[in-house]
Amino acid sequence: MNKNELLEYIDNNSTAITIFKNKVHTEQEAKNKKRQPAKRWNEAKIERVVDKYTDDFIGNVYDKLSKALKANRNTPTQQWVNFIETNEILDSLEESVSMMEIGGE
Repeated sequence: MNKNELLEYIDNNSTAITIFKNKVHTEQEAKNKKRQPAKRWNEAKIERVVDKYTDDFIGNVYDKLSKALKANRNTPTQQWVNFIETNEILDSLEESVSMMEIGGE
């Protein structure tokens, strides 16, 4: 399983990604309102930042799962799925993201 497949799997089986993106988007909009009007970002720029944060987030989750699984690029997707389900990773991830505070200067 690669990082994009993991993102797709989590997105299809959990609300963690949606919650994460919403939190980042809300935080970026709040920051944007504090900027001088001429320096405010448009929605496309905010979306790019949200996508970057999401990519970094999934990268961290992927790295941690990969180490826990002792996976390499030849590890079958089903082995990843079994590990994620057995260890209730999606529930933990959802809970963590729900409690996560994003932002702060």
